[in-house]
Amino acid sequence: MKLSSLKALTIILALIITSCHHNADLSVAPPRPIPPGPEFLCSHDTIYFRNSVLPVILTGCARVGCHDEASHKSNKILDNYAGIIKLVTPFDPQNSVLYKVLFSYSEGRMPPGTPFNLSQKSIIYWWIAQGAYNNRCDSAGCDSSNVTYTASISPIVANWCLGCHGGSSPAYSISLETYSDVVACANSNRLMGALRHQTGFYPMPKGGESLSPCEINLFQDWINLGKPQ
Repeated sequence: MKLSSLKALTIILALIITSCHHNADLSVAPPRPIPPGPEFLCSHDTIYFRNSVLPVILTGCARVGCHDEASHKSNKILDNYAGIIKLVTPFDPQNSVLYKVLFSYSEGRMPPGTPFNLSQKSIIYWWIAQGAYNNRCDSAGCDSSNVTYTASISPIVANWCLGCHGGSSPAYSISLETYSDVVACANSNRLMGALRHQTGFYPMPKGGESLSPCEINLFQDWINLGKPQ
């Protein structure tokens, strides 16, 4: 039976695309991530796990139904350093499973559906290349001179929360996508209880991590000021 010209062309294109995807040249280092702003008081040359790497992985990989502690898909938990480092060969991104799966176009590609962009891949690459340390910079995001939702709260929520509490099916039916959503969570007292890991609240962020004391204080200051937008 002869294939139609259109079907034959479709198959050829699929084979070409698949071949290209699987032959991605991982030996080529991506560009270094853009350095943080002047308010960042730690090293601008260092990629910090807690500040840059963990938020990316939480958003892309450790969502509900994937690699969070409750779901542990494929027996992998990626909401904490201990689980993530199992997929990493320090100083060697090209031979680290965590980095290689970002370029796979098979069923094992991570994250599924929406792959990481170049900036996110760069963060993972350079963190591994620098030794994949469990490090953090507590000076990040700590400007408390003019606390507003837009300038102070929204960037933290985007980094740490929207991977689970965004989209059409937010975890535990709690959405934090908009100013009104975050205000409602704050008014219910769930926000500060979760951020402070208090008894009776589900601790956030996931994986036993916590925001820095300064970041938590920013949320409290914002609430005390009347939650300015």
